[in-house]
Amino acid sequence: MIPFKTTDDQVIHIATIVVKMKSAGLDPAFIVAASELARTDQGVYDLMALWLDAKGDDTEREEIIADLQDSIDDYRDAPSSPLKKPYIRYDQLDDVGDRVIEEKARLRDLIDQNGGVSAVARKAGIPQPSLSRMLNSPSIPRRSTLYKIANALDLSETEIAMEWTR
Repeated sequence: MIPFKTTDDQVIHIATIVVKMKSAGLDPAFIVAASELARTDQGVYDLMALWLDAKGDDTEREEIIADLQDSIDDYRDAPSSPLKKPYIRYDQLDDVGDRVIEEKARLRDLIDQNGGVSAVARKAGIPQPSLSRMLNSPSIPRRSTLYKIANALDLSETEIAMEWTR
């Protein structure tokens, strides 16, 4: 795989997008993280360009922001070296999936008791589309996401941690 490195023109394009993101009121820390990652990750660069092209479509822009945040979280949470993960046999996948869904249902109840997805997303600093997507998908949430939710709900992380959290 050939590593991605931005050209001078692409760096200037990122700067243009950064200015537009700032004028749109996005969080400066988010903008900086996205722009730094866009210089070495073509997917993030492309998402930033899509955000700029989605003028006037707030729903599309929110989804792109959620995808950018996911990429930033993935990069931040990536181990510095490969980790050995526990082996899950194929015939155990349904059981793991069922347990994840049960834990997410319990988490959703806690979120609903504390004002709902929008309120908790705002308090946690998580884009609302990202939190909704996490709750409604069978994927295992990131530990960093659960930590933000725990802080927003004034709970310890162990109260909402899941066995298979990555």
